[in-house]
Amino acid sequence: MNPQSLSADALRELGMHPKYKGYAYLLCILPAAAKNPVYAYNLKQAGYPLVMQYYDVSIAGVERNIRFAINKTWEEGNQAAIHRYFGAYETGYAPTNSEFIAVLIECIQYDRVMHRRRAHI
Repeated sequence: MNPQSLSADALRELGMHPKYKGYAYLLCILPAAAKNPVYAYNLKQAGYPLVMQYYDVSIAGVERNIRFAINKTWEEGNQAAIHRYFGAYETGYAPTNSEFIAVLIECIQYDRVMHRRRAHI
């Protein structure tokens, strides 16, 4: 499976609604960050500019819309999936954009490995 579809699957499983602009922005950042971690660990200089170029939006807009999508998902999303993905972290508060992206990238990379293993078994 490709990182784009794994990213969409993870966001939908968490209960993030595709109507949020932050959802689309995350679908832009997550696959790039899964291939090259600089996009995740240097969001303001690498990850956000990627979205800014593609969607012609300001850095503040990118950051705000991702944060909004994360917060709404944290409040109204699939709590079982949130706990499964973020259980090792304090789930009483919504993670920052960079925390959210880092955890999802880890899950996406793990899923990719698991899919390859299943294909060879």
